[in-house]
Amino acid sequence: MYVFYYVNFLSSFVRTSQPINFNTLLDQHHDTLYWMIRKIVLVHHDAEDVLQNTWIKIYKGLPSFQGKSTLKTWMYRIAYNECMRFLKQKKPNFSLDEVDTDYLDFLASDRYFNAQKATHLLHSALATLSERERHVFSFKYFDALKFNAIARIMEHNENSVKTVYYKAEKKIKTYLTKHH
Repeated sequence: MYVFYYVNFLSSFVRTSQPINFNTLLDQHHDTLYWMIRKIVLVHHDAEDVLQNTWIKIYKGLPSFQGKSTLKTWMYRIAYNECMRFLKQKKPNFSLDEVDTDYLDFLASDRYFNAQKATHLLHSALATLSERERHVFSFKYFDALKFNAIARIMEHNENSVKTVYYKAEKKIKTYLTKHH
């Protein structure tokens, strides 16, 4: 069954006013949201659970979507909030400013992780970042989001996001130079 809502529809790039077909939205953004979530929660089955909760929130929130950001940014914000909720439940003392020492172990133990040498080296470098640095870097580098979109998703000042990104980038370059 197709579910239609008439709202101000903002695709990732173009502003138009048209009905949103939820199934089409799901088809177009499912993989992107999955990989965005997966980079944060790390484990495949956890990512699937968070993704399911994300799609439920998107479905319920579509009628009230106001178009203050792109639809993609809005969906990423919901997904990011679901990731943070999940991580806080899983690790009650979770902090975005701490380095997750289990990051690389989680990836290596996941049967879906492709541990080619270059990929492993990059993820080893990412493992040296704080959670916040890794999230900002992933949004910018892997998802090609603009700083203003990342700031909206993470509810931070755009200049702070830029600072975090460039700090993370410098750490990664330093790590790769030392370990290459």
